[in-house]
Amino acid sequence: MSMSITEQQLLPDVTAAQQGDINAFSRLVTRCQRSISSIALAIVKDLDASEDITQQVFIHCWQQLPSLQNPASFLPWLRQVTRYRAFNYLRDNKVNRKVGGEQAEAILAGFASDTELSDDLAQTQQNQIMADFISQLPADSREIVLLFYREEQNSQQVAELLGLSESNVRKKLQRVRELLKEQLLAKYGKLILSTAPGLGLTTAICSALTLASPPVAAASASAFAANSSGLAKFGWLFGGAMLGALGGVLGVILGMRQPLKRAESIQERQQLLKYRNISIGWVLLSGILLALAYQFTAGAVAPVLSFSLLLAGLAYLQYGVWRSIKPRLQARAQQDEKAKKTYQRNRLWCWIGMLGGGVAGYSGLIIGLMCSGRWFWG
Repeated sequence: MSMSITEQQLLPDVTAAQQGDINAFSRLVTRCQRSISSIALAIVKDLDASEDITQQVFIHCWQQLPSLQNPASFLPWLRQVTRYRAFNYLRDNKVNRKVGGEQAEAILAGFASDTELSDDLAQTQQNQIMADFISQLPADSREIVLLFYREEQNSQQVAELLGLSESNVRKKLQRVRELLKEQLLAKYGKLILSTAPGLGLTTAICSALTLASPPVAAASASAFAANSSGLAKFGWLFGGAMLGALGGVLGVILGMRQPLKRAESIQERQQLLKYRNISIGWVLLSGILLALAYQFTAGAVAPVLSFSLLLAGLAYLQYGVWRSIKPRLQARAQQDEKAKKTYQRNRLWCWIGMLGGGVAGYSGLIIGLMCSGRWFWG
């Protein structure tokens, strides 16, 4: 199937964005946001929700661009992601916003008049009108009608953005004109155009993209892996995560120096060495699991589970270390009041440190997932 003019125009920016060019992707946002928000609005029938979904879609696609094998299929892919997220929104937010036809027409009459309305009131009324209007449209025509008026009644542009033939678009528009009064449809068209996303949404999306992880690293990894073999693939894939894991290994080694130095028996030293070595292996394994979670999954579940596994293992091993040195510390505490207070204080701070480290770790992980677009509150 040959590419449309619109797809040909988008292709250079899609290719550049796959290499991490955020300016190219910003141009894609500007060109496609009206079609994406119209698809979302046709499904959820809520202006605010449709813009939230639009923002989520572009952030997700920015991060997943390397997985797009054919740059020419960017528009169909974008539409598919939008519909998936919009239907998920409906599933998670079962709210009935429909307004009776007479009430909607009365509000519409006020909107179309010269009367000034406050911004908050106008936005609420727009939501009510749009929900009622979309409900009146045939399901297979909703995306077409919304985008038709947002693209200033350019049926060819609508057809190319939605992947349809222009004759199909015209046919469905004519069916809507026959279904609704021409005068009323014109008023709705004015409202639809006024609610089209503009520079504000573009700016919000592009600002969010600067916080989201860019696709260039993943794209480079994929390209390198395709031309590599054996251990080289794994070295490139795990490079970033393993740097973090090696930092964790260094922390384990340094943290165990004092307990090992103060060990008073061969048995205690052997136990501490065992826990240190297991901790090193556990941190390295967790680094690999986290790398796999970020490389091969798109959501938040796999990274959270991998990080939880890391913390659970470290907590268990920390408990083992504490149990190994506890007899020696207790013996000193029984002989010296000062040593007893030191023992109690160290035990308290040990548990506070473990709890605080876990909370801080999870907080950092969740913030990172939200900024990268992997975690959404819905």
